[in-house]
Amino acid sequence: MKKMMVFVQNENVISVLLVIISFFIYLTTMSRSIGFTDSGELATVICTLGIAHPTGYPLFTLLGKLWMLVPFPFEEILRLNILSAFLTAVAVGIFYKTAFAFAVSINLFPRKNSKSKELNSYTILSPAIAALVLAFSSTFWSQSTSIEVFPLHLVLILLSVQLFINGLEEQLKLPNPFSRKLILFAYVLGLGFSNHMTAVLLLPGFIYLFFTAFGFNKESFKRILLLVPVFLLGLSIYLYLPIRSSVKPLLDWGHPASIESFFWHVTGKQFRVWMFSSLDVVKKQLSFFINNFTTEFNITALAFVLIGIIVLFKRSRRIALFLLILFFTTILYAANYDIFDINTYFLLSYIAAGWMAVYGIGFVLDWAGSRQIGFKTAAIAIIAILPVGQVLFNWNRVDQTKNFLPQRFTVNAFSNLEPNAVVLASQWDYFISPSLYYQFVRKERPDIIIIDKSLLQDRSWYYIQLQRTYPAFMDTIRPSADLFLSELNKFEHDKPFNARIIRIYWQNLLNEIVAKSLPERPVYVDARIDREFPSVYSRTPAGLFLRLSRTEDTSYYKTTVADFGIWDKKQPVAGDFEKYYVTMLLREIDWLQKRRRIDEAKAVMNEVIRIQPKQ
Repeated sequence: MKKMMVFVQNENVISVLLVIISFFIYLTTMSRSIGFTDSGELATVICTLGIAHPTGYPLFTLLGKLWMLVPFPFEEILRLNILSAFLTAVAVGIFYKTAFAFAVSINLFPRKNSKSKELNSYTILSPAIAALVLAFSSTFWSQSTSIEVFPLHLVLILLSVQLFINGLEEQLKLPNPFSRKLILFAYVLGLGFSNHMTAVLLLPGFIYLFFTAFGFNKESFKRILLLVPVFLLGLSIYLYLPIRSSVKPLLDWGHPASIESFFWHVTGKQFRVWMFSSLDVVKKQLSFFINNFTTEFNITALAFVLIGIIVLFKRSRRIALFLLILFFTTILYAANYDIFDINTYFLLSYIAAGWMAVYGIGFVLDWAGSRQIGFKTAAIAIIAILPVGQVLFNWNRVDQTKNFLPQRFTVNAFSNLEPNAVVLASQWDYFISPSLYYQFVRKERPDIIIIDKSLLQDRSWYYIQLQRTYPAFMDTIRPSADLFLSELNKFEHDKPFNARIIRIYWQNLLNEIVAKSLPERPVYVDARIDREFPSVYSRTPAGLFLRLSRTEDTSYYKTTVADFGIWDKKQPVAGDFEKYYVTMLLREIDWLQKRRRIDEAKAVMNEVIRIQPKQ
């Protein structure tokens, strides 16, 4: 029995158990199909060894490709969704080991008013409970539902913190030789930067811990310089981007084959316009964070977070300040980033709150342990069911098992498009990105040319991509494309350009695409951008898009009404889909009414009323 207790209290055993528990529950809420936004693109990049949107995510791509070599008997997207569930579960185990590292690093984190430095059952239990509380907070949990870069990001930032703490503790115990764990930390941190640049949010906290541990002196800077080459070694995986781009992969976002385009890609140049733009953005994102924080942790779990930070200031101010630096650095950065899916950029603040909860739970356990058996039993019972409360509280928020919307939208569109169609669309999140997967991985409807209107308008690299994929099509519009690119190049390089001229060239390019395509190919546009095309063309509702034609032909008509299943109206992407779907339905109603097809128009109106009964 004693040996069993020693085994159960082993940090590695508990860490593995936490991974298994989390992984099992994650599988029950994981998406069974393609997810929203970048899911289709990232799956395509992994399966074809391509290059993803900035910052390229080379480590994620290569790791995903290795995972795909495992012969699971599932479709590619399901296998990749399982990878996300597994990596997120691994992150839970590392969170526990990091919390344990806080507890045992007595040289790095000297305690105040601590009765004992020996480990006890509460030192083991409180990090485990907190790990599960974090595991089933809504944003952390949601990373496990479909293929994305953030599960690997969680693993790498948590592993970086664990190795950093262990390395500093090791270095304080034995000043010489140089800590091997610190060397490994520098390498893992480099890998972290190669996966997602928000690993930079760790640096203020690391700087604080490093200099408070070793002092602000020449010796400390020498230690840092010794770590830089190892960090750069981890970062060197970015060389995948220019090497792979030079051999013309199927998906070559940014075409980072030159020094300039490589620098633009890894620094996320195209996203800078959304950063630090206005105080209104800060207010909006802070409001989101405050409102969302209470849905990340149920009220009981939140109470332990608050208790934890109070306890930390009394017992170890260094840990408290380190966690607060991570917490507020993350908020400061994310609050200045104007994107709708901002919740993932707050992940590090939720992790910091999870570590605070460790100390809140530990304090209550210590307090209850010295009380009567009734108090002790009640306290342990409340704490033990904390993760269960989190699961019940957040299950419906994260469950993606019934979300087939991107798949159904794409399949419906494919079924309604004529052979060899040209489609100009703006719905990246639930059509363009999924279509990459279905066309280039699943090999469905390869005859269709799908053009992302936003990329066509703003990114010169996209023309290189189109030329490789659809050379005959691009040859027909080459003169107009070159004229527009000559102006777009000025815009990309921050050189003076004439807005009126670039607008004229853009309009000419769109006109040329339609005019040169129609003799050989049917042309479809989405209902939100069709006004950018010449009014001389007739617009006929044809499923989820409008069919352009020189003269009206009612035989092109196909109803927009389709079965998309259930979607969460509060989710930004699903909300955008709903707006587009209703827009197309209303366009269809208008088209039918003008042709006196009243009964058909009423049937479509019933679908609008079903979706938006109060509007």
